[in-house]
Amino acid sequence: MNFRALLTRRNIIIALVVIVASLVVSGYFLLRRPARVEMDRYAPASSLALIEIYNLTDLLDGLTDTDAWRELAPALGVSSQLRQIGLATDIMSRTGIGPDEAVIAGRAQYAVALTGLETETGATEDGPYLHFKPRFCLIAETHSSPETAARVIRERASILASRIYGASVTEEIQDYSGARLQIYRSPQPDRQMIAASSGSLILIANHESAIKSCLDTATGRAPSLASDDRLKQLRSTIDEDATIFAMVTETGVEKLSELGPAIFASRLTTDPDRISSIANLFGHLSRQTFAGLLYSASFDDGAVLEKYMTALRPQVAEALSQAVKPAPAASFGALRFLPRQVEDFTLLNIESAGDLAERALKHLTPTLDVVAGVALREFVLSLREQLGLEQNDSLAGAVGSEVALAKFSDEEPTAMLIRVIDKAKVSASVSKYLARGSATVSTEQYAGVEISVSSHKDRRAAAFLDDFVILGTRDQIARMIDARSSGENAATDERFQKALTGRTNAAAMISCRPDSADAGGMMLAISKLTRVTDGSLELLEQPAVKNALGKLVPSISSTEFRGQGVYTQTRSSVGSFSLIASLIGNDE
Repeated sequence: MNFRALLTRRNIIIALVVIVASLVVSGYFLLRRPARVEMDRYAPASSLALIEIYNLTDLLDGLTDTDAWRELAPALGVSSQLRQIGLATDIMSRTGIGPDEAVIAGRAQYAVALTGLETETGATEDGPYLHFKPRFCLIAETHSSPETAARVIRERASILASRIYGASVTEEIQDYSGARLQIYRSPQPDRQMIAASSGSLILIANHESAIKSCLDTATGRAPSLASDDRLKQLRSTIDEDATIFAMVTETGVEKLSELGPAIFASRLTTDPDRISSIANLFGHLSRQTFAGLLYSASFDDGAVLEKYMTALRPQVAEALSQAVKPAPAASFGALRFLPRQVEDFTLLNIESAGDLAERALKHLTPTLDVVAGVALREFVLSLREQLGLEQNDSLAGAVGSEVALAKFSDEEPTAMLIRVIDKAKVSASVSKYLARGSATVSTEQYAGVEISVSSHKDRRAAAFLDDFVILGTRDQIARMIDARSSGENAATDERFQKALTGRTNAAAMISCRPDSADAGGMMLAISKLTRVTDGSLELLEQPAVKNALGKLVPSISSTEFRGQGVYTQTRSSVGSFSLIASLIGNDE
């Protein structure tokens, strides 16, 4: 063999390997996404709330890859091509080939900072009202050049404003610390849109104060939320590169504690003095206990995984975690009484559940001031009274660790199932519960089980079945007896069992509910938006759609009481994306 020819062939092979390797390495660096940045560094430290979306492509891909989408989209005729939009956008964002808007849409990270909240109160013939006007700023980290970001705002902001406010919109240009503000006003003087760019950022706000505070933060002239070490620590517990992240800050909680209770109180009474009293009490309690709210959403194996952290004051969180400890080796025996058609249910698995209320009062009262402590004590006493317990009564040691709450429908009261250890002691409390309000009590037999029925206006009844006592209406108890005897219950439903496997071991509370209504509503709204259906609710009754809905696993939430606050993890078909239905609307 010719040595020179062999050497030449070897050199060619080596050269090809080097070229291919170089192309692969170059392609990796050229086509990979920009590094993820912390969007909270652009939000003012005084922000009330922040919402972040990591990447729209990931959001669309995740949503169209859920079990709900895969099952319902074909049944409703939603085009499978929607799943290709994310792929096309992702390719443009990685290569940079395509219109600037499309490339930016695929690359950008988004955040909405709520910087303020205006309120307007008044009264009409229908009663008092409370109107909100948020001040917010949309911040997009384009991961592009400053020139590109500035050009997009300069050329496209006016088009967006015209679509929002119509052709009569007016434009004004202002300078703010070197940033070019494009201010668009509608014929209504209180409605405006302000757009600007700063480096690779694009900012759009509904008020000048909102965009100016975000510009100050982005340029380092003002502190950001990223400087809050406690929020950063709390965020790490729920945000593991989530697709969506949101939080209500301590400042936001204080604002909500001023406004939220007033709305709640107005639903309970129309007396202005009572509304003010209830609002002040709830606001007082909120300021002493809550330190923030955090949320994240991601996609996992065809489901939406959501995490919530209700951050509490350290001393309150620690006291609550001591009072509400999960019992080991939960058996969930109450499931065998719950019909498969039950609307939703909650399982409590707590050590010494019989004296939970008293224990919580004991641990929490020292962490509160006198006003809040008295309010908490009155709440606990009222709860005990509702259950037929007098001041010196206690169920400590008389009931087990398992309590279940079952909701059959919106029109029916919630039923309760409690595991019993000392039947004689529990029977005495049940008798008081049934006879409350001077009600009379009668008994009847149903399928060999004695049911005690009260004449109380809420139709309360009770029955001891196996090692549980069931509190509910007579009809609810009968349905639970039938569910146990027929085997058509949650304990034998594969969908419920599959949902329960996703719970966390440290959960003291587990909630489970069918997710088909949310999934059906969302997909129906999307089918209407894409004009493949008229969005009528009758479509959900079609056999193909009902069959698809029947395959969806119920939503399950696990709640833990931690040293930082209350942590909840929910696994469901569509999660909070069901809000799409309310945004789009339907024909109901």
